[in-house]
Amino acid sequence: MVGDILLGRAVTRHDTDCLFQGRHQVIPSYTASQERLALGLMSGTSCDGISAALIRTSGSQMERKVEMLSHAVIPFEAEMRARIMSLYPPNHFTAEALCRTKVVLAHVFADAAQAVIDKAGVHPRDVQVIGAQCTTLYHDVPSAENNWRGGQIEIAEPAIIAERLGVPVVADLRPSDMAAGGHGAPLSAFVDYVFFHDSHLSRAVQNIGGIGNATIILAGSTLDDILSFDTGPGNLLIDATVSHLTGNCLQYDVDGKMAADGKVNRPLLDWLLTHPYLSLPLPKSTGRDTFGDAFFAQVVEKAAEFHAAGNDWVRTMTAYTAETIAGAYERYVYPLGKLDETVLTGGGTHNPTLVRLLAKRVAPVKVKTHEDFGLSSDAREAITWAILADETMLGNPSNVPHASGARHRAILGKISQPPPLE
Repeated sequence: MVGDILLGRAVTRHDTDCLFQGRHQVIPSYTASQERLALGLMSGTSCDGISAALIRTSGSQMERKVEMLSHAVIPFEAEMRARIMSLYPPNHFTAEALCRTKVVLAHVFADAAQAVIDKAGVHPRDVQVIGAQCTTLYHDVPSAENNWRGGQIEIAEPAIIAERLGVPVVADLRPSDMAAGGHGAPLSAFVDYVFFHDSHLSRAVQNIGGIGNATIILAGSTLDDILSFDTGPGNLLIDATVSHLTGNCLQYDVDGKMAADGKVNRPLLDWLLTHPYLSLPLPKSTGRDTFGDAFFAQVVEKAAEFHAAGNDWVRTMTAYTAETIAGAYERYVYPLGKLDETVLTGGGTHNPTLVRLLAKRVAPVKVKTHEDFGLSSDAREAITWAILADETMLGNPSNVPHASGARHRAILGKISQPPPLE
């Protein structure tokens, strides 16, 4: 049959006439038995760019099979990054600035999607769904201050991505969990369990992006048993320190070399470890609202007070990330059972000094990376969003209430449909 591929089903031109009535698209069945292409787009807390991954997948839930076809990391241009950073708290901005950034950023996301599709050598219409984690401006977790009604704001208009690529886009996934009383994070818990649950080994799946988050999967546990929470800052404060020290000439500690040449400033580290987030009960999540510019301004003051400078300052912030991860395991995990492995992913895996400090701190727990399991650390978050979007299109819930604090399972996200086939 000659025709276009629409949501995994070959359609003839006659079928197309039936599927589209004027401008209204009638979507054919989307079933787990089909082999599908799904694309994930992720812009994380570090605000350094977009990770995009295209996967071939079949099945669903615990029976899902995944093959990565292509992946790319597209850095934000300096002007785009500055534009986004100007919208983060505590900055003030106009509605016009917010609106226009939302539109421009959507085109940057669409370009990233097109790049990874081209890299795979497929046509956009071969892709059944795009899952987008757009840039999060503010994540307001449930608390007494907001009457336990959390919310979040992410920007990059998904309808533009759908229009540009001609593919359904599932975006704004967190509010579905938050509407049910959850934190809307970490949403990776579901995919962590699919990839790493084991009958005999207990694992922590540890992402070190801008923020660190862990999914704890004890041996033989079910999806409803796992824990998932943000451990604290990942690369966010390390990057801020390097940028501050180099006058923005460097955005991160390349290969962990600055930290490797420094020594820990113990008074500064001790002060950092008093941050109240670290001892909050579960469920919990965090972001730039807690560890962003306002907190870093306090860090700058304390670094001066404790005479932390240069590479010693970078080493201290790197040790802080390792300490917050290890401390979270000690506080929340070890009372429940031992860990055999922690499996790292995210940009932090490229910092040998951070990985070495963490390995020493959590020993005898073995430290591995996603690459040890045939997965890409750089692509992992984008793959997660591709899978979550695919589950949404299948009508399946993919939050983990025990981890997020939601009252019930939820189908995540909002769907922007593409225009009709021409």
